[in-house]
Amino acid sequence: MLLQDKERRKYYRHPISAPLRLRPFSSQEHIRTETAEVSLGGLSFLWEDKLEKGSFVDVSIPIKDKLFKIKGRITYSIEDGKSGKFRTGILFIDSPSAFRAKLAEEALEIMRYRKEISRELGKEITEEEAAKRWIQNFAKDFPEFS
Repeated sequence: MLLQDKERRKYYRHPISAPLRLRPFSSQEHIRTETAEVSLGGLSFLWEDKLEKGSFVDVSIPIKDKLFKIKGRITYSIEDGKSGKFRTGILFIDSPSAFRAKLAEEALEIMRYRKEISRELGKEITEEEAAKRWIQNFAKDFPEFS
């Protein structure tokens, strides 16, 4: 089994769609794309070009009025047969980055849950109400941060 396979399976991955901005440590250029999956250990996305395995990147995920900044390392960049793009994985390289990614993931889940529950109830609920309901119903299912 390849190392990146082990890294990808260490944490449960959640499919998420959120804007994402990357900047390789060796460049001033920013790459804009969208996340495909996120976990406590890393995230993945599709990109038009192959990114160099082992290279380090700064990642920014904007959610509402917050910008979550994360440091990571490219663990794989493999051509995706369906899209013709490269499915790329990033491993978070420090605990603060993993924690920020967990916060971003939960914020996105709560926003998605708010839309779902508002549709079910036939009325808009506040973000605060959605967060309270989400925490009561789902927070126990998220992995512990260690």
